[in-house]
Amino acid sequence: MKTKINIMLPALLFFASAVHAQQGPPPGGKPQGPPPPPAEHSKEVTAKLEKDLSLNKEQSEKVATAYQAFFTSMEKVRGKDKQPPPPPPPPRLSPEQKKKADSLSAIRDEVIKKALTPAQFEKYKVVEKSMRPPRPSQGQGPPPAPQPPKQ
Repeated sequence: MKTKINIMLPALLFFASAVHAQQGPPPGGKPQGPPPPPAEHSKEVTAKLEKDLSLNKEQSEKVATAYQAFFTSMEKVRGKDKQPPPPPPPPRLSPEQKKKADSLSAIRDEVIKKALTPAQFEKYKVVEKSMRPPRPSQGQGPPPAPQPPKQ
């Protein structure tokens, strides 16, 4: 019984984290896209700085002017329609970490295979692959070929 619990708990945690990772941006977080126009962007930044730094009117005007000039210049540097560069990809697992992760996945899949019908397990393999985060494709060559399923 303890063995089943020890195997099922990591599987449940994995699925919970996979579901949580698929959610949209956090509350208050902004979706990525092109930056707002310089005037609007400088107003947003100035309003935040006014609140956080308790700026007086004169300081607020100087900050707004500085940020307006900065964002206008940055727009020229980037070009009108260019978006900011994407964030860097997460670090890859070391070979040792990958081996451990593959082992955990195999254990999880064996437990799930016992709980599902053969048809359900085939569907599960497809769904499980779709729950993985997409791999970055920034000139790092083609993604690795899919591995044949372990049985």
